[in-house]
Amino acid sequence: MVVLVAVLIAAVIGVGLAAGRLRPAQTSPAQAPSGPVRTFALFLDQAQVAATSPGQWAAIARRTDIVVLNSWDFRLIGVLKRANPDVQVWVYKDLSGVRSDDCTTTSGACGSCPHGMADSTFLSSGMGYCWVLRNHPRWLLDAAASGRPLEFSGYPDIWETNYGSGSYQRQWLRDVLADVRAHGWDGVDIDNALTTANAYGVAAAYPTSGAVQAATYSALHTIGPALQRAGVASVVNVGYAIAFHGLWQRWLGPVNGLEQEFYLSGGTRPAVGAGWQAYEDELAGCVAQHKSCWFDAAGQAARLSSQPYGYALASYLLVADGRQSLAAGAGASGAPVSCPSVGAARGPMQLVGRAWRRFFAHGVVLVNPTSSRQVVALGGSYIDQAGQSVSAVTLRPASGMLLGATRPGCT
Repeated sequence: MVVLVAVLIAAVIGVGLAAGRLRPAQTSPAQAPSGPVRTFALFLDQAQVAATSPGQWAAIARRTDIVVLNSWDFRLIGVLKRANPDVQVWVYKDLSGVRSDDCTTTSGACGSCPHGMADSTFLSSGMGYCWVLRNHPRWLLDAAASGRPLEFSGYPDIWETNYGSGSYQRQWLRDVLADVRAHGWDGVDIDNALTTANAYGVAAAYPTSGAVQAATYSALHTIGPALQRAGVASVVNVGYAIAFHGLWQRWLGPVNGLEQEFYLSGGTRPAVGAGWQAYEDELAGCVAQHKSCWFDAAGQAARLSSQPYGYALASYLLVADGRQSLAAGAGASGAPVSCPSVGAARGPMQLVGRAWRRFFAHGVVLVNPTSSRQVVALGGSYIDQAGQSVSAVTLRPASGMLLGATRPGCT
């Protein structure tokens, strides 16, 4: 989901702070993570991809579980899998837009698609702009204000499509599956599952958030099961899900998993209080429904620094069951800090004062999702990041910590 102004999510978090005491996420002790944290990374910037050497790609493959690329970078699949046969390489596809700068001209610009103009072979959307203009022009939605085709606000050359149309959904699915099968992609990262009426400008066909959500859900209901039947993994990036109560849990139903692009970072400051709880409820919903969801802790930032990464990692480990994946920023290829594997969980998260704790086979994970310092009893002796044995620690506001049972932990 392309970055938008975060006022809506910041408002939701602000309201949540007044909502009262936090509650445990509903997870089962039997659903426990084991081994290293699953990671994913998006490499969609063409300049970044071009500047990455074969040696760097090999290092990325060895420390990342899922790598997402644009369709035209399919040749990197072999490079990545030679370095690590277990790495999954997914293709990015936009659900609700087509690009008019994806044509076989020197500049890439399609213009009005005159006779002889051809779409690029490899597309970030389900289909080409010129193909839509010639065959299904009504799939290009009109803007409510102007009555002309709706160009994404802030993103020139991307045009909103009728994602609520059954015929559009079926064509999108055919074209995406053809790309997957032709090039051997392991899965599809589906972007721009819209929830708000004015994400990129108001479309005349879907003038309210309710209309947008009904159209998007119909697309997920068509595309999600069809990809599963085809044996193709997928995850759907949903914008502003925490602003709509229950939407995340409902939309999980027809798909393999959902993606939260701004895990704990939807506003200008890390989420705390009931704002933090809203993100953890998304993660708990994925655990409860056995879904492989993705959580990006930095949105489109290049990389998280140590404290916010520790907060995100520990918050993720409080709930995750091993099916979910975590990223530390757009294009991030590994954690900015080195953390030990804590092994399998030994039960669900526990409230300790105003902080949270979860025991693992080889350590303990702690989170302080409040705006004040918290002293947390560990329920035993663990090794802190300085190599000292401790039985209680002080957590800074909006912070997390992993403590090892036999070796130093990290924050």
